[in-house]
Amino acid sequence: MQQIINFLIKYRNLLLYLFLMVIALSFTIQSHDYHRNTTIHSTGYLVGNILSRKTSIYDYFDLDDQNKKLSTENAMLRMKLLEISDTLLGEESTFLFSDDVPYKVFPARVIKNDFYKSDNFITIDIGSNQGIEADMGVICPTGIVGVVDRSSDQFSRVISILNSQISLNAQIKGTATIGSLKWDGKNPYTMSLEDVPRLAKVNKGDTIITGRQSTTFPPDILIGIVKDAELSKNGSRYKINVELFNDMTNLDYVNVIKNRDKTALHIIDTLGTNE
Repeated sequence: MQQIINFLIKYRNLLLYLFLMVIALSFTIQSHDYHRNTTIHSTGYLVGNILSRKTSIYDYFDLDDQNKKLSTENAMLRMKLLEISDTLLGEESTFLFSDDVPYKVFPARVIKNDFYKSDNFITIDIGSNQGIEADMGVICPTGIVGVVDRSSDQFSRVISILNSQISLNAQIKGTATIGSLKWDGKNPYTMSLEDVPRLAKVNKGDTIITGRQSTTFPPDILIGIVKDAELSKNGSRYKINVELFNDMTNLDYVNVIKNRDKTALHIIDTLGTNE
């Protein structure tokens, strides 16, 4: 209490000045329309600015929840585009659309992404508890990402397409030409489409998509565009450099794709091989 009294005594002249100035300003504002309107306008602007900044701060801290909502919404849209039956969305809820189509979509978030090695892997935040299994395809809004390698209860490891050990089925859009999509372990923005027949029509700028022979990915998922092409040494096959649509060095939310018919297709493909 004594400190407060000492403070008032020490700064009594300043406090008296401020008190009288506030009273003078109040009388001036009340007696003149111009000053009153200007003050109201300035106060409204100041309060609005403060509220706007407050909202921006709240929005910033709410980004994670908003991203999760957008991921769920994107999965539902992806589901409709693929005309699939349902999606677990990484949760218990299931959205049913039809009963005769073979895909499920699981939204997930990338928590680790390697792209600087020759054999790269990605870790995502959903696992066997959400139904994730090995050999499921992983895509993002702009292209393919990789194939699930293994899963624990809550996490999964994905073989990135930037892995020299992986080979994927792909084709040139608008044609029946297919080839093997591989990575040479160097540039994370390009891959090679190999084993394309010499008679195939290949043009710079052609779009490369997932092939209909793939059981890992749905058909017609965008991959990239033809950067250039050259014949092999014996002249029988093309090696096509493909510029990827997606940036594999900057991944956040992805979708895991489950093909319900994969086992049945595998059985059909292997019939007679053991006879």
